[in-house]
Amino acid sequence: MRKLKVLVLKVGVILFPLPMDTLPAEVILNIVAFLEVHDIVRLIQLSKRFCSICRDNELWRNISFDKTPWENDRKARQSLARGPVAIPDPRVLEIQRRAAALSSSSSTQAAASMGATRNNKNSASEGLNTESQRHRALANWDPSYPKEKVDWYGEYIARHGPISTSWLQQPTIQEGSTDETHEIRGVALHHDSNGSRVVAPLDDGSVCLWELGHGTKSDRSDIQRKGAIIGRSKAGLLSLSDGADSNELYSHPIRTTAPTGVVECLSVDSVRNKAYFAVHKGLYEVDLNTLQISHYEKYPFLISALSEATFPTPLTVGSTHSLHLHDPRRSMNACWSDSSCTDRVDNVANFPASSRPKNDFYRLLTGDEFASAFAPLFHPGPLAIHHVSSSGTLDASSGEIYVAGRFPSLLIYDRRSFPKLRNTIHSGARLCSLTSVPYPFRSLDDRDLTLQEVHQAKSKSGKTLIACGEYNGKGSLEIYGLSPESNSTLGVPGSTQNLSYKNRVSASRSKLLSVATHGTRLVVSDGDGSLRWMERDGSTLVRRWNINQYEGATKAGIFLSSSAEAHGDVARKLMPVTIGGDDSQADSDELLIWTGERVGVVAFKNRPQFGEDDWEQRVETAEEKIKRREERIYGETMRRALEKQANEVRFVRGLGARVKGF
Repeated sequence: MRKLKVLVLKVGVILFPLPMDTLPAEVILNIVAFLEVHDIVRLIQLSKRFCSICRDNELWRNISFDKTPWENDRKARQSLARGPVAIPDPRVLEIQRRAAALSSSSSTQAAASMGATRNNKNSASEGLNTESQRHRALANWDPSYPKEKVDWYGEYIARHGPISTSWLQQPTIQEGSTDETHEIRGVALHHDSNGSRVVAPLDDGSVCLWELGHGTKSDRSDIQRKGAIIGRSKAGLLSLSDGADSNELYSHPIRTTAPTGVVECLSVDSVRNKAYFAVHKGLYEVDLNTLQISHYEKYPFLISALSEATFPTPLTVGSTHSLHLHDPRRSMNACWSDSSCTDRVDNVANFPASSRPKNDFYRLLTGDEFASAFAPLFHPGPLAIHHVSSSGTLDASSGEIYVAGRFPSLLIYDRRSFPKLRNTIHSGARLCSLTSVPYPFRSLDDRDLTLQEVHQAKSKSGKTLIACGEYNGKGSLEIYGLSPESNSTLGVPGSTQNLSYKNRVSASRSKLLSVATHGTRLVVSDGDGSLRWMERDGSTLVRRWNINQYEGATKAGIFLSSSAEAHGDVARKLMPVTIGGDDSQADSDELLIWTGERVGVVAFKNRPQFGEDDWEQRVETAEEKIKRREERIYGETMRRALEKQANEVRFVRGLGARVKGF
């Protein structure tokens, strides 16, 4: 019997082959839609064709929607709306059965056929109604916008995949014991075609660089040294005295001269390969190619915030009592010392001042401090400055300046009418972090729209400003929808607030420290060390993760035996590390975190990508050196012996060939 079954199977395979490669992609995609997620992942690994088919964007968009609480709540409401199913009385069923038996067979068959047709129509209409409701709910939930490119396969991994934290190599003290490490006093990212690098100042006044890879031209060596230190300047580089020469240093490092919160202000210009560091009242421009100071500028008050640096947009510098615009083009015409300017024939400062009128263009080129415009602040302490373009795009070359800090309102300036205050948005909270999305904001009330209404709402022009901070001891996540509108008073275009949402209940029980956009989600960090990913509505929680957690943590009584739990780290700053290009992999969408002492990378992987064992160079003992030397001598001896033996074999073979020839 078993042989017969095997024979039937073989004949079936021969007579009725099923070549999956010959099926159209649409048919395979419809079949794949009925599979579970783990089965689809296995099909992705089968071949290139199945990988391209199974990573269909619409497929993973539907799978991501099915896993959301939004869809679960919709199904629960739909089941409750149907009401309880009525159970008929057995006696009524018996009477109906006897009445049907007394009637004629023809009339019974006709009635049965009519009833079956009516039931089929009702079931079909009910199925179409359910499917239309699902499409409508999917359109209302979809956080993406028409012009936004989203990799839904990567979004599903980011929403449901594993999470791991990898910590970058900690810089050690160069003079002294290697067990002591420096504190990292800030963090910024530098991007180019070779990949991404982390730029940060240390507590000894030096500048340090780490490799993150992910570039379009990155090779295998960049991947192997990911997370390792690739460059470091001399100690005390950022400890120059105000207005002094570059060779004159403070006698003590930053850790004793700079108060907490001042050295954290830094910004990186990836176009010019420059980094801006704020120390006390001075702004240092450091060349990342040479790790040397290229420009220095002093301000009247302590610098507490810097905006993002995007050349040629001026950098906004926020001090405790004023706002300033720092144009990077001024540093191109300026020199660090007067002795280095002798060979510059195109320097405008060499021309006599009397021959030039004191206009704005001349002051821009010469750096005349007499008429340098600044905006006074009546409430001290700006903590975050963010540039938003007036056109609603990510390009902030001409747009608005949003300032948040220890004052109850958001301050809005326009770069073209600076230093006039254009508008304010009342918050009432102490905000410390700002970010934006170049798309209009959709409130929670717009969750029951038709497909056409959803498309119209997403196609409107506008942008969304996101802020976080503290309100009455709890976290506050605030979202403001901004729509473009002309301001007749100042005569410049700008944005006005049309919608707002403030989550001060479920955002966090502690202060929110930083906010960033991460894919189609928002991510915030709080004072408990937790990272919370939310939908763009600011209310729906996607997932959470504590940076002090790690796999393999075991409990001993009521205490954790994990050494990582003893750190108690909190993410003071979040920066997404997104790979550009069409060939970017979804699982490479990482998140850079800074705890105030060290820097880590949060990735959606099973285990950390790198660690101390990847870049540590362990010192060999005397016994290990002797053993390695003996192994090397033995290997060389064996190599020479084998070469001698091979030469003898070749000689004997040649000798035998000549004897055979005679």
